[in-house]
Amino acid sequence: MPIAPLKGPIALAYRVLVLPGVIAYLFAVSIVVLAADRFWLVDLLTFAWPYIIATGALLVVAALVTRRLKAIVIAGAGLAVALIPAADVPTARASTAAGGLKVLTANLFVRNAQDPAVFIAMLRREKPDIVILQETTKRWEEALSAAGLYAYESNSDVRERDAIKVFSVLPIRSQTELKRAFTEERAYKQPLRLELDMRGKPLFLYAFHPETPRRLWQWHDRNAYLSAAADAVRGDLETAPVIVAGDWNTPTWSPFFRAFLKQAGLASTAGGWLQPVTRFSQKLDTVAYIGASIDHIVVSPDISVRARRVGPNFGSNHLPVIAELALPET
Repeated sequence: MPIAPLKGPIALAYRVLVLPGVIAYLFAVSIVVLAADRFWLVDLLTFAWPYIIATGALLVVAALVTRRLKAIVIAGAGLAVALIPAADVPTARASTAAGGLKVLTANLFVRNAQDPAVFIAMLRREKPDIVILQETTKRWEEALSAAGLYAYESNSDVRERDAIKVFSVLPIRSQTELKRAFTEERAYKQPLRLELDMRGKPLFLYAFHPETPRRLWQWHDRNAYLSAAADAVRGDLETAPVIVAGDWNTPTWSPFFRAFLKQAGLASTAGGWLQPVTRFSQKLDTVAYIGASIDHIVVSPDISVRARRVGPNFGSNHLPVIAELALPET
């Protein structure tokens, strides 16, 4: 049976909006998926990728309303291309084992004027075994140390340099800043590597906070930071389990996040096509958390995930990420 010709407003919308829209969408998302690893401004679009996927879903609905096969096929192809980055992320195995290790990472936001007591109260409720913090000020460091929740913590000189701080119930055997070669004139950030004692066996923890890629040099440095850390992690995998956590300034959908996981041999604790926002606009937080998923906890293949979630707002422009992990017994 031939398709009846479109008439009225639907015909106009099809010619002016729907068909040009789905063609432009397929072209745009294809460029991002194919070229984001080579071009700075293209990669920045991955920060808004969940909203781009939502736009693709709306275009599919609009195409279905017109009942035109051409528009439906193009819209479906565009949405499928937009979903490729999520399908390409290595994801950790799920676990139902009891016990394990709870890890929390949070960017405290250097201009956070809220009383640290709010964050400390959350730590008392959640009882994480390891806490990885970014943008830590001396005031917050002293308040958290005075709370007496953790027997072990990273050195203050690391906080003064990179504003990274780690608290742990596990003994810290050693800590070092990864000495990577800098290719950018203003670069200074280094990943923090700690060796923890897990019941007499080593557990490696990397705390991350690379540059935010707002400028071209920062984008180059963030990518170099991730690549150098991936090589270091790959070496540690030969001897012990590895956890990497922090504010990566890299969304799940970026090719550089996926490249790190594959180069290092790690897997993300977050699964699914769409993931909750972890960094958001404080101007809009009374309406919704509008932002990107850039705070991550990733693990070596021998670690599985019991649960992973985003915690409550504590006054920062980031939400904490909490993962409950099951570690290998041997």
